[in-house]
Amino acid sequence: MGILLKNVQKVYKSGDVEVQALKNVSLTLPEGTISVILGPSGSGKSTLLNVIGGIDRANGGEVHIFDQAIHEFNDDQLTEYRRKYVGFIFQSYNLIPTLTVYENVEVGAEISESPLPIDEVLKGVGMYDKKDKFPQQLSGGEQQRVAIARALVKNPRLLLCDEPTGALDEETGKTILRLLQDVHRQFGTTILIITHNQGISAMAHWVVKMKSGELVECAKNEHPIDAEKVNWV
Repeated sequence: MGILLKNVQKVYKSGDVEVQALKNVSLTLPEGTISVILGPSGSGKSTLLNVIGGIDRANGGEVHIFDQAIHEFNDDQLTEYRRKYVGFIFQSYNLIPTLTVYENVEVGAEISESPLPIDEVLKGVGMYDKKDKFPQQLSGGEQQRVAIARALVKNPRLLLCDEPTGALDEETGKTILRLLQDVHRQFGTTILIITHNQGISAMAHWVVKMKSGELVECAKNEHPIDAEKVNWV
């Protein structure tokens, strides 16, 4: 069992106003696959990712991740779940500016029970030669590689990527996608990618489409392509 959602609902309240971010979303995604979640802004993509990652709680329904009913978890259990099972990659990188590349990745290693060797991870993302540099000395693509290394060093079973190529040009973006594909092939990591770029869906095993908080399609891609061949749109 990988990811199983049953009638998941999420409502945000602001004063007297209620916004239903997720409307009875039911979804099954097998472990060890790459899935892409597509949809316009406000479709519920990020909310869905946050619920799966244990950052946010659903107001209703069931959320099962690797046979764990995380919708029943208390705050401490959710913290342990995130620490043990989940790696996060964001469009904004979220690196600590006062730490070197190595130290930023070390932060991820320190919260893991079974971290991967930091030097090996940095070599894997092509940043070992810049391990003593600070984030402001790196390009956007290099910073994203460090962010991926920080997530990977935890040795997570689940890697959640929120617009990981959104701020990158096509060449750099495809390099990052290739890196994610390599991670999946090497470690069997379950990967979820939120994106506005529909071309990226061609490299995924499963394509999930959302609109206005609802799941409108979940389709299996029988023939995922290599990241380098993605039609950048």
